[in-house]
Amino acid sequence: MGPLMSLEQQLSALELSILPTWVWDHERCRFPWANSKAVALWRASDRAELLSRDLSDLSASTRTRLENYLRAILDGQTVEEDWTLYPRGVPATMTLHGQGVRLDDGRTGILFQALPRQAGIDDSMVRGVEAVRHTSVLISLVDGEGHILFHNPAALRATHSATRLDALFPDPGISAAILRVLTGEHVPFSAEIPVGPPDDERLHLVEARATTDPVTGGRAVLVQQLDLTAQRKAEVEVEAQRRLIDELNRSLALVEQQRQQIVTLSAPILEVWEGTLAVPLIGLIDAARGDELAERLLPAISQRTAAKVILDLTGAEALDLEGAAALERLSRAVTLLGARPVLTGVRPEVARALIDAGIHAEGFVILRSLRQGLEACRAPAPAPSRARARP
Repeated sequence: MGPLMSLEQQLSALELSILPTWVWDHERCRFPWANSKAVALWRASDRAELLSRDLSDLSASTRTRLENYLRAILDGQTVEEDWTLYPRGVPATMTLHGQGVRLDDGRTGILFQALPRQAGIDDSMVRGVEAVRHTSVLISLVDGEGHILFHNPAALRATHSATRLDALFPDPGISAAILRVLTGEHVPFSAEIPVGPPDDERLHLVEARATTDPVTGGRAVLVQQLDLTAQRKAEVEVEAQRRLIDELNRSLALVEQQRQQIVTLSAPILEVWEGTLAVPLIGLIDAARGDELAERLLPAISQRTAAKVILDLTGAEALDLEGAAALERLSRAVTLLGARPVLTGVRPEVARALIDAGIHAEGFVILRSLRQGLEACRAPAPAPSRARARP
């Protein structure tokens, strides 16, 4: 047996063919051979430029179609299908005939011959075919016996070229339900169905409706599958985040409620007797604490017509400038309502903080202890002096 012929020798007779003819090496995504008509079709400057092109940036749908062709050719088949090619970005629709050819390194390539687009094919049909080929929706055409007549590239990738409808769905009842759309009722089928192996299960929205096979004229079912896995996962995550936010809001509300209770307990408003309120201040006094106490104390003064308010600082922490200013604002607000503030439990460090803040004692009664404050508020007010009548 003589040596095997090279690819150039095998195809030398096709060099003069009137049909654009080229060889596709799918593994390397290159053209290892092309005739002059193919060079012109692909708008190459010369044969060397065409054979040097790297076409590895194929779309997913184009790669799937070519992989399916190669599998069919390795099984001894030939392929024929309409294509829209884009040489140098210019669309060209034609029918491609493909068959196997041995490459120089022993691998199998695809020998394509291109027939020009048939007259009378509408532009909208060409666009529709291309849209079906590039959509991410899985589209299949099935005959009444459940045989797959057509898969678009998305369906080919997902189903690994399954030849029967019952191979697409784990539940055999789904296939039967889909085929029932061919009964006299013609009711479309629609359901969300888990598909795929257990370790990679996905959720598809499956819709099926009766149609006609444009090749044989027989009744067929158009099956469309939309992958909802990512959408449902996102919805679950959003719902989990919503529940987390709700729980966080409830926790924050509880913390705020507890804070308000603690604040209230740390500065209770006590009516020691009619006309006198006492407010023991415990802990830190700052601007926020002063504002909160004012919101509770000032309405209480008006409601109870209090004339005296004892602000006891025995349990208060050492004041800083902010705390001293807050205490002054609170005391002046009490004065503006017609009540007299009485500061008790003023320790030396508290008095120093009041002085450092520039706060003076005008308008305040300042006593050392709460007991002294209670006694002072309990004592009757001095009678107003009367002018002596002239003799």
